[in-house]
Amino acid sequence: MDTGNLLIRNPRTMEECLTMKESLDDALNSAGIGFVMGAIAGSPFHFFKSLCISPTHITTACHAVRLNAPRVGGKVAAWSALCSVSYDALCSVRQKNDSWNGIFAPAISSGLLSLCHRNLKASACFTMFGALMGTVSEVGSIMERKFSADRALKKLRKANGERQYPKMQ
Repeated sequence: MDTGNLLIRNPRTMEECLTMKESLDDALNSAGIGFVMGAIAGSPFHFFKSLCISPTHITTACHAVRLNAPRVGGKVAAWSALCSVSYDALCSVRQKNDSWNGIFAPAISSGLLSLCHRNLKASACFTMFGALMGTVSEVGSIMERKFSADRALKKLRKANGERQYPKMQ
């Protein structure tokens, strides 16, 4: 399992993008991870929100968590499954597997989910949010690849006995 980006995947090989079974398995896996992340993130939010409204009733706050955390988890699960499906669809339609798929996939999924409310202004806003989220994710994966290459180069230099930083003269 990819531990870097749980909701938005890093680019894979073209052969993996074209198989339907792996795409469906990946969408189901993304939905499960999204549900868990949404439920974990929604629990303290609704607990403290209910606790602020009624500070003496902890049972009311626990009841609010039981009611609202699965709903938030379901929304995040739907978004992550749609993001995974749109990533694989972009990969197979474009016949390329590059960073643009990772940028457009959350934008498409955010726009489609907000279109369910039939509000075009909100749809444009969520599409921009998805594009921003995809861009941040792709920049993060690019930085991760760069720093891992730097670490490998540093280990190679250390193994060869070279100094890491040349002396200034």
